[in-house]
Amino acid sequence: MLQIHGRWKIKVTDKVLMQWFADSWNEEAIIAYVKEFKIAAAPLIGSDWAIISIFEQWELGTPEIEQHVTELCQWFKEQGCIKDCHVYQPSSVKEMQLEKMIPNTGMGYDRCVFDHLNEAMLWLDAEGFTLNQPQFLHEIITSRT
Repeated sequence: MLQIHGRWKIKVTDKVLMQWFADSWNEEAIIAYVKEFKIAAAPLIGSDWAIISIFEQWELGTPEIEQHVTELCQWFKEQGCIKDCHVYQPSSVKEMQLEKMIPNTGMGYDRCVFDHLNEAMLWLDAEGFTLNQPQFLHEIITSRT
C-alpha cells in the first residue's frame, strides 16, 4: 500500500458538515478520507443536512480517486445531504475534475460553487442551514495549514 498523499479536515456543526482539502490526492488518501467522512456524517443521517467544502489548497487527484468520490456523493445524497457548496477561486482545472465527479443538482440535491467563503455561508443560510459557529472554516481559510 502506498503512502497517503492529500490532507483534509472535517467538522460537523449544526446540520452542516464542514471540510477542507489540500495537496494532490492519491487513492490511499480518498479511501482514508471516505471512512472519516462517513463517521463524521453519522449524526446527520436521518435528517436534511448540508456540506461546505473548501478546495482552495486542493491540487487535484489521480484518476483513481474519481470512482470513490462518485460513490461517496451517491452515499451522502442517500443519507440526507440536500445542499452542497464548494469554495475555491475560479480554476478551470479544479472545476473540470470536480464537475466530472460531483453532479450539480438532482432529485432534491443542489450544489453550488463559490469564490468566497462568505458567499457560500450566505447561500447555506438562505437554504435553511445557518452556521452559528463558523470559526472552523474561518480558521482554516486564514491559517493555510
